[in-house]
Amino acid sequence: MKIQWYCIWLFLLISFRLGAQPYYFTQYQVEQGLSNNTVLCGIQDHRGFLWFGTKDGLNRFDGYSFKTYRLDPDNSGELNSNFIRALLEDDTGQIWAGTDQGIYLFNPQNEKFRLFRATITGETLAIKKDRDGSIWFISNLNLYHYDLKSDSLQQIRNVDDGPVQNTALCITADKNVWVAGMNGKLYHFKPQTNTYAGYQLFDHSKPVISHWIEKIIDARNGYLLIGTGKQGLKKFDTKTGTYTDLISHDQAGADLFVRDIIERKPNEFWIASESGIYIYHADKGNFTNLRKQYNNPWALSDNAVYNLCPDNEGGLWIGTYFGGINYYTDQHRFFEKFFPIPDQNAISGNAVREICKDHNGHLWIGTEDGGLNKLDVQQGLFSNLKATGKKGAISSNNIHGLIAIGDTLWVGTFEHGLDWVNIHSGQVIRHFEAMEEDGHLHNNFILNILKTRTGQVLLATGRGIYRYKPENETFNLDPDFPNYIFYTTLYEDSFGTIWAGTWRDGLFFSNPQLKKNGSYRRNGKQKHGLSNNRVTHIFEDSRQNLWIATEGGLCRYSYQTEKIESLINGLALPSNLILDMLEDNSRHLWITTSKGLVRYDPEKGESTTFTIANGLLSDQFNYNSGFKDSNGDLYFGSVKGLIRFNPKNLKDNSFRPPVFITGFQVNNKELAIGQKDSPLKKSISFTDSLVLHYDQSTMSIDFSALGFSSPKTLGYAYKMEGLDEAWTPVADGRKAIFTKLAPGEYYFRVNAVNSDGSPKGLERRLYIRVDPPFWASIPAYLCYLLLFTALIAYIVRNYHYRIKQKNKRKLDTMRHKKEEELYQAKMEFFTNIAHEIKTPLTLIKAPLESLVRRTKEQPQLQKQLFTMERNTERLIELTGQLLDFRRTEVQGFSLHFEETDLKKLIEDNYSRFKPATAEKKMSFQIHLPAAPLMVMADAEALHKILSNLLNNALKYADKKIVVVAGLTDSTCTIQVKSDGYLIPYELREKIFETFYRLKRTENKTGTGLGLTLSRTLAELHNGTLTLSPAEADLNVFTLVLPIRQNKHPNPNTLTNL
Repeated sequence: MKIQWYCIWLFLLISFRLGAQPYYFTQYQVEQGLSNNTVLCGIQDHRGFLWFGTKDGLNRFDGYSFKTYRLDPDNSGELNSNFIRALLEDDTGQIWAGTDQGIYLFNPQNEKFRLFRATITGETLAIKKDRDGSIWFISNLNLYHYDLKSDSLQQIRNVDDGPVQNTALCITADKNVWVAGMNGKLYHFKPQTNTYAGYQLFDHSKPVISHWIEKIIDARNGYLLIGTGKQGLKKFDTKTGTYTDLISHDQAGADLFVRDIIERKPNEFWIASESGIYIYHADKGNFTNLRKQYNNPWALSDNAVYNLCPDNEGGLWIGTYFGGINYYTDQHRFFEKFFPIPDQNAISGNAVREICKDHNGHLWIGTEDGGLNKLDVQQGLFSNLKATGKKGAISSNNIHGLIAIGDTLWVGTFEHGLDWVNIHSGQVIRHFEAMEEDGHLHNNFILNILKTRTGQVLLATGRGIYRYKPENETFNLDPDFPNYIFYTTLYEDSFGTIWAGTWRDGLFFSNPQLKKNGSYRRNGKQKHGLSNNRVTHIFEDSRQNLWIATEGGLCRYSYQTEKIESLINGLALPSNLILDMLEDNSRHLWITTSKGLVRYDPEKGESTTFTIANGLLSDQFNYNSGFKDSNGDLYFGSVKGLIRFNPKNLKDNSFRPPVFITGFQVNNKELAIGQKDSPLKKSISFTDSLVLHYDQSTMSIDFSALGFSSPKTLGYAYKMEGLDEAWTPVADGRKAIFTKLAPGEYYFRVNAVNSDGSPKGLERRLYIRVDPPFWASIPAYLCYLLLFTALIAYIVRNYHYRIKQKNKRKLDTMRHKKEEELYQAKMEFFTNIAHEIKTPLTLIKAPLESLVRRTKEQPQLQKQLFTMERNTERLIELTGQLLDFRRTEVQGFSLHFEETDLKKLIEDNYSRFKPATAEKKMSFQIHLPAAPLMVMADAEALHKILSNLLNNALKYADKKIVVVAGLTDSTCTIQVKSDGYLIPYELREKIFETFYRLKRTENKTGTGLGLTLSRTLAELHNGTLTLSPAEADLNVFTLVLPIRQNKHPNPNTLTNL
């Protein structure tokens, strides 16, 4: 009977051998930004950037995005070919790009190519650097040596057995140069003697058509590994000059074409070939072949592997011919992945729900979409059991509850009841469905199965909890729990208490020994307690902490207080929807959520989150899907398969990636390098400072940390010193945006950070200066300061000037007042004197006239009396003048206009002054028209004007006085001309002021009133009296009077007083 069941088992199960723990690769292809999927070479530069040569240009990779550099057709100095076969970074940081049409040097600082030598043409097969920094390369099958320091190039030609057509090149650590020839020989070139020593590599191997040697590497300890085109991998002993064939054919028996070789670890060599990757374990002498697997996204993307490029984190970048770049890191092997792969040894189903182990050590895995799986952990064999509808098959592919009891596997399903499966045959031996009768299940949805320490079996269903009675094989509702509840999970703690989680009704418990039961629910008002009524899992750790996982966070039950504490605010989880939980041997908790896996240290309160970026199959795990094996391995089911790992193998990545600024946009446009109007003089990743115009103050900055093992797990934080007080975390993306920065100086700081915000990378700083517009610049502010200072100075100066003027006006007013008072006193004095003098003079005049008449017979006496009479008249005239002037000031001068003969008036005055002029021997002439000069005037006033003018002329003239009169249609003009001292023209108005005397004539007698009175009387006639410009060295006073008077003068109107 057992043999029959075993045969059925063999026929029904599809078994596959599961090999050693697989290698997982991450692919980067044109869809991720690579310029071409044919990747022929790759290097990592000294700063950490990765560079890949493809069929279509040079690609720089920063862990997130590719930047491609291609031929610029308009720049003949750049690449003439985008087909790059070899790459190398020299000691100056330049990248040598060997193409199928020569070698070009790429300068990462200005991102430009230049031709190395016009004489170097054809295909470049290899470029190497020795420890002195010199460059060795093969171009057009010729070997060259270039001294970087002296810029000298040498072609290596000397060979004993003829010219060597070189195909491969190796420079060992001790500076030995090894090259391969197309003739199948390996040559040791000695630079000291410039000679070759040749060794055979195919003489005792199976004959082949081609002796092509593709690759040579230094395997240390005096050995070289050599990759060939037809005979795979060879090992050459440099001491004996002999070789060994290590592997010549692939698994299909075809010739193995080796493209590249690297030593990844001591005694571990990775070989790139046309048949995938071979890992050569030198200490064991065996190989592991990694090949492309269809429907496996973690396998190599292409079997034609062309190059291997290690990075500074221990990762490996693999260039293929059609599959782009494959990235491998040991860190991604930590999580071993099991997922469906058609027609291969793999798990069936993606949504892994239940995991348990039988007494034979086999692991049983129930899925919600692929049935039941049995994993032989030792042999690595998967067996799949599915619901086929046939006899002995499981009743449903949607598995939920699962437990192994003896030789029987209890399988709970979704709405298909309970199956008992024999663990040896894989056949269903008993099936239980819901029935109305007592002793049967009343619900077919079996969500969880628990075997207590007393041996009882409990089933959590969609309607109640059932106890199994083995004596009669019946199921009865457990009276300690409500029978109308949808239960999700069951757990027995160390005290024998049964805990039952529900779908929406909280948490129930029962302890039959203590006869104690109860429940915990959350209501909307409570601040503590259960965080959510949807309980997904219950677990007790080694410290006797009882943990309750819900869809609203994690909770912890205290046995001392019998209270539940919610950790939703104290534990940083990527999601509060918690699905399962296990404890590892280090007493760390591993918590699955809907957004990743969390390792939590309850003592320290520290947590670490793992996501698909760390190698998980999916960030979303499944309910109640976790298992811990006796060796410490943890299994967790997700919606995309199963993962297995042992926490003791987890190694924290201590690598601190350097952070670089990889892009700088101003006003949404990337800054060009080296252009006339661009502030960027070299690549932004090399730039430490930028000076921007004020209209370039809106900017965005891209940055990347050059850590490649799990770049998506890195967070970023930045701070713009001068603007920000605190660091700004970057929630998504790698960009900082600033809008209209104020002019000033800033430091942009950025770093990669861990999930807790602590620094992870090496910080990058960029100095940014935003210049203000000219009107807000320092020179402008200096101008404003000068203008402001000048304005203040002007205001102060004007203030002081106004104060000075005000004081001056006060002084002038006071002085004028004093002068007026003095003037009035003088006038009063002179008037009084005039009054006092006039009466005696009048009394003297009459007797004097009488004496003059009586002395006709005494000429001598009469002459003296005439003189006395003339002077007496003059005194009377002066006193009259003074009194008239005073009268015009005080009460006005009343004029009486009448027809007056001006000619006669001039003649009368001529007669009066003729004797005086004759006495002074002056020439006194008048020039009058023949006709009378009739004007409307006051004769007495005109007489005073003429008397004053002639009196002044008589007083100040030297030899000549001339009076000229004339008549026009409307005016009459009289000019009195005299020689003597010429009055300065600038004093032409000053002389008409009251009491004004010329300094040159102060020795002459006079009152200073005559001209003032004369002008006043002239103006009362509506006429003018002025000093005209001198003519013929004569002072000319001109009196102009209207012939007719249209209006009477205002007697109170006085001018020039």
